[in-house]
Amino acid sequence: MESIVNSNLILGAILSLLFSVIAFFVRQLHSDFRKVEQNLSEIITSTEVIKANMNAESVRIFERINFHEKRLEQLEVYLLKHFEEQAIHPPLTPQKT
Repeated sequence: MESIVNSNLILGAILSLLFSVIAFFVRQLHSDFRKVEQNLSEIITSTEVIKANMNAESVRIFERINFHEKRLEQLEVYLLKHFEEQAIHPPLTPQKT
């Protein structure tokens, strides 16, 4: 009878030790998942900041492109008018005698 009690005691101690080890690793796994979740939220925040900066830069680039297109159109109109005026009224050049 004593051997049964003794073997039950040893088996209980081994099971207790195994459950303690399992609990330790589950706790470690849980803390690792928390860290992964925190890192993921930081990455999402960084991505949103980068995306907002890229959108602002692209808007700024499109504004500059539109500005330059308008300037080119103005220059084209100016040059076209200037060349038309020269074609209608050619500059007077002194004639050599």
